[in-house]
Amino acid sequence: MFDDKFKNLTGMSWEEAATYCNRLFFEATKLDEEAYLILMSDEADQDVWKRFAALKAVAKLKHATARLEWLRLTRILNSIDPKCGRATLTR
Repeated sequence: MFDDKFKNLTGMSWEEAATYCNRLFFEATKLDEEAYLILMSDEADQDVWKRFAALKAVAKLKHATARLEWLRLTRILNSIDPKCGRATLTR
């Protein structure tokens, strides 16, 4: 019953939704790591700093997207069953 309600509200099972959020967080972390690799592998000229800043901005946006999606999903989870929806993102 829970799974049916969740899927009706989100179009995904809870497992699919959690996996999707985890993937978004993983991608954000990977982008952030790639940004720092740019600094380590090249001379710190203006072009390197621009590429670093651009990649950091994409990573930040991806992380914000992941966080908003996780919060949306936990709100839905709480609306279905408050006891199930204790999975919250703390910061």
